[in-house]
Amino acid sequence: MKKEELFKHFHQSMNDLRRGNIRVLETEATVEQQLEFLRYSENLHKDLKNTSIDDLIELLQNAESSFPDKKYAMTLLSISGELKAFRALENYSRNEVEPDLHNWLSISLAQARIALEAELSDERQIFIASGLGGKGNKLRFCAIFKAEQLRPFSDYQRKLIEQEFPYHIAKYAGEMEELLIESNYFSIVFLIGLQNNLQQMLEETIDVCNEYGNFISPAFIVTNVKRLDKQDIMQSLEP
Repeated sequence: MKKEELFKHFHQSMNDLRRGNIRVLETEATVEQQLEFLRYSENLHKDLKNTSIDDLIELLQNAESSFPDKKYAMTLLSISGELKAFRALENYSRNEVEPDLHNWLSISLAQARIALEAELSDERQIFIASGLGGKGNKLRFCAIFKAEQLRPFSDYQRKLIEQEFPYHIAKYAGEMEELLIESNYFSIVFLIGLQNNLQQMLEETIDVCNEYGNFISPAFIVTNVKRLDKQDIMQSLEP
């Protein structure tokens, strides 16, 4: 699928979701972890009838509970739709959590909030997850841009990039989180609202910079699946 078609599909999907209360998963849990959670939780719904919320909270808070036991407790609490379950997960998240459980807890807490709101409201609850997560109603993206013909950026060009990209992202009600400029490419990590035109924002920013010498290639990579590593970057620089 061409880049233009991907952007069109993304914005159409966002427009289709407007009629509902949208939640963005804030943690940078991998797509694989999120799918694992969904599959695991689907198999546990039957256990809700035979398990008390108090017992699950006790299992979660017990320092001697095993990793599988805590994972089980978190998941059941998250799909219960009970305020007490949500508060227990929220309180547990304020403590230092084992690294292996951190992302699972983040997904569980987001799911618990959605389950609770679904119980209290007639409004459709929509849960948006991506590999890079987000904040509030904004999704996080990573993008890589390369210099035209891979020529090294001048000091002046670097300053333009440093000024124009944060400015235009803010203009579209987004937030710049990271900007890294190398010899002949640069990468950014940013947040942007679901209602904003991602393609228009990035292409507009490139066009503004290129008024001063056409030094940024119009071909770029943008994703909300993962942070692009060195191998991804090197592949993007290939002709």
